[in-house]
Amino acid sequence: MPLPCRTAGLPPCSPRQPLPCSPRLAAWLTAPGSLTQRLRLTGHRLEVIRLAQGSAPLLPGEARDLGLRGAPPRAHVREVLLVVDGRPLVWARSVACARAVGGPWRALKGLGSRPLAELLFASPHVERSALRAARLAPASPWQRHLARQCRHAAPELAAARGVWARWSVFCKGGQRLRVLEAFLPAVGRHRTATGAARHLMQGPPRQDS
Repeated sequence: MPLPCRTAGLPPCSPRQPLPCSPRLAAWLTAPGSLTQRLRLTGHRLEVIRLAQGSAPLLPGEARDLGLRGAPPRAHVREVLLVVDGRPLVWARSVACARAVGGPWRALKGLGSRPLAELLFASPHVERSALRAARLAPASPWQRHLARQCRHAAPELAAARGVWARWSVFCKGGQRLRVLEAFLPAVGRHRTATGAARHLMQGPPRQDS
């Protein structure tokens, strides 16, 4: 029997207390809607670089958020880098169980290098849970995995004191898809979406990949 779309038991969206990070980073962590679309506003070219996709072990918290009982060791995982004007800014990991990618989320397998936002925000049948944000602890499985995946794009992660990330759960047809977005150190040096929008109005037209 499919799980209910309303992701009961997940913590609320916006943190009740201010996040202990810079205002610039906090704005990224709590921004509603499509992160991909916001990133498009910060430069001339957005690229989605697929790092890995297929059956892979689950990381802490994923089985719980997907509502998987018995903590199955593997699920369908897609990991990408979101790159703006040649600068890697965000690492994203999407996870769904085999039943989900064989059913309502089957399009995930054929997404290729297209943004996941095409599946998440174009359909009125997709529901989203509250956003959550946290710093990934330096010695955690999440931080170690992230550093390995981004060792060429962001080698500074090996010495980073934890990376800030946000995540939420999307539901379609009773099946869940968990999406985590980790903000790489370069985000702190990148222009904000608001400032970039003004820049783009005066600069050359944006080129979308």
